[in-house]
Amino acid sequence: MNYPFILKFSSITNLSDARFAAGSWADFVGFCFDPSRPEYIEPKQAKEIAGWINGPLLTGEFGQQPIEWIQDFINALDLKAIQIPSDYKDSKVLEMGVRVILKVDKKDRHELMEQADMLITDNTEVYEFLKSTYQKPVILSFHDNLLKADDYDGIDFKGIKEDKPGTRNHALWNEILEPFMG
Repeated sequence: MNYPFILKFSSITNLSDARFAAGSWADFVGFCFDPSRPEYIEPKQAKEIAGWINGPLLTGEFGQQPIEWIQDFINALDLKAIQIPSDYKDSKVLEMGVRVILKVDKKDRHELMEQADMLITDNTEVYEFLKSTYQKPVILSFHDNLLKADDYDGIDFKGIKEDKPGTRNHALWNEILEPFMG
């Protein structure tokens, strides 16, 4: 499926969301490996989920973890992309041989923004700032005001914890993506 935008799924913690992403021909499926976040998933569980899908690029979502930590996850899970904060402290992260997505929270400029492959934000004002400032794809995390997905370079759906396996309802995601599915 060729969407007119980049399709990313973030903070995946269950097989239902991962399979939905793969079945929707997502470009990226992200797992949060920042232990300070409630979406954190154990690497073993992420690897197990990833073993059931193919297609999307497996993405590790990190905070300010040391570069060695990130490299270990890249190697152990065969990650093809990483997502890090725009103010990540070590520019060597750009030399790890994977695609780099920077998470941007405010209208600001950081050294890594120029060199990253993509930018991602959950704020529409920041999205507009990034689009007018940088010549690279900018992904907007889904929110209630998202009018039309193809108005954006990319959209990102955040996974939700599942009460019981197979009970997750993807109706809202389907509603947004259905016009593009042939």
